[in-house]
Amino acid sequence: MSEVLCFDVYGSTHNQHSIVDEIAAVTGLPTDLAADLSRLWVDHQIGYSMEVSLMGAYEDWRQLTVRSLRYALEYYGVDPTEEIVETLLAAYEHLEPYEDLSHFGRLQEAGHDLYVLSDGTPEMLRTLAGNTGFDAYVDGIASVDDAGVYKPHPDAYRTIEAHVDRPLEECTMVATHTFDVAGASAAGMETVLVNRFDVPPTRLGHEPGLVVDSYAELADELS
Repeated sequence: MSEVLCFDVYGSTHNQHSIVDEIAAVTGLPTDLAADLSRLWVDHQIGYSMEVSLMGAYEDWRQLTVRSLRYALEYYGVDPTEEIVETLLAAYEHLEPYEDLSHFGRLQEAGHDLYVLSDGTPEMLRTLAGNTGFDAYVDGIASVDDAGVYKPHPDAYRTIEAHVDRPLEECTMVATHTFDVAGASAAGMETVLVNRFDVPPTRLGHEPGLVVDSYAELADELS
């Protein structure tokens, strides 16, 4: 396993659905509908990212986050006013980590270099990492902005090469989304699937090199 570990952020290290209470408070929706809105928001972020990649019409992650949020709000009958959108974007900068960040410290102590490799813009990723203390555990941040295309396109993964003195094949992608792991594998990376939701394996033929159910288990395996 490579010593360069590249972590997906949204939906992998950080929980995009940790702001359901804020969604409920600002929209007036009951919590169960706010949770549904959150899922629709995330589904459309990912869907839009793949659509613009296929169309060759790249927009950065903040733009797609706003577009998908406005869609989700309207779907649930909420007027997407500037105040509501800005309030929820601010909450999005404070997404909760799924696990205690000390597990990443154990990986650092074991000699691994830790990088973010994410669809987010550099500014969004730096802000989230700083707000949650994740910045203390990463050696650098790579954004697909540099490639102008989203995962799982191979060029999205190659952005890490500008940050590390290694070829892509000597870097390991660590993610929860099976499409991310499949894309990284197809691009030539080693891969780890953090399968905290116990999802079935991908049917695309790209099996992860390692499957764990948490970052705690990953630290156990690689420390």
